[in-house]
Amino acid sequence: MKRVLPLIAAALLAACQAPPAKADDATLTERTLAHGGETRSYEVFVPPQHRDNLKGLVVALHGGLGNGAIMAKQSGFNAAATRHGFAVVYPDGIGRGWNAGTCCGKPAERNIDDVGFIKALVAVERERLGLSANKVFGTGFSNGAMLLHRIVCEAPGTFAAIAPVSGGPMFEQCKQPKPVAALFIQGREDNRIPWDGGVFDGTLRQSMANVVNQFASRNGCETEATVVREEAGLKCQKRVGCRSDVQWCGVDKVGHQWPGGKAYAPRLLGPNTDRYNASEGIALFFKAQLAN
Repeated sequence: MKRVLPLIAAALLAACQAPPAKADDATLTERTLAHGGETRSYEVFVPPQHRDNLKGLVVALHGGLGNGAIMAKQSGFNAAATRHGFAVVYPDGIGRGWNAGTCCGKPAERNIDDVGFIKALVAVERERLGLSANKVFGTGFSNGAMLLHRIVCEAPGTFAAIAPVSGGPMFEQCKQPKPVAALFIQGREDNRIPWDGGVFDGTLRQSMANVVNQFASRNGCETEATVVREEAGLKCQKRVGCRSDVQWCGVDKVGHQWPGGKAYAPRLLGPNTDRYNASEGIALFFKAQLAN
């Protein structure tokens, strides 16, 4: 397990050489929060035109060896947030990683309370922005996606819905699962989080089918699934009869990348695509939950 972060970190090393900031990145506000004996840092984006009428707040968790600023650039989520009226928080993990349970690296070895940190961060920013609990959502990439799964298991109610990208739970089952709407997005050529499951760097990575079935069970879904979007290189499905939505999208010819975002180290992580924008799909999914 100690080798998990180094390999994932090496895979994401190119993310440290971030491209020049875009205009919307210039509006990121840096903040800190004391938690667990540490001074934790994060950045906040609030679309100026939606400052007084925000739809909600999205917490976006970076991948291994990343940070909040890199997550903003990799995902391009500020653009989707501007189009749909969301504020976005980009937290920084300690040691550029997150304690997702059995993963990853120093945060897991030191048993960093990342679940508690995100809960505290949500409470602070909810109050600052004047938002109710049903308007707070979570997304994340890779190690950040893994932490999302831990949060909704150990701290249900933190997020009204989640959208993990290329990262599943680092445990077999949640002992006390509670319904939460979820959209899972993953490249079908991801060799670190294999679509059909498998072992990477000595740890089990669950298949998309297994993750979907777990959430379908906790959300009271039926076994039937319907296709909600299908086009060249993309198929998105939805389980029917759920108390809370369960949807998932498989993107062809995409590796361990944020679909539609900035591609990093494609020779190592695999290709990306501009046919599907994960950030746009996630923002639309969260907006749909507000109407439910």
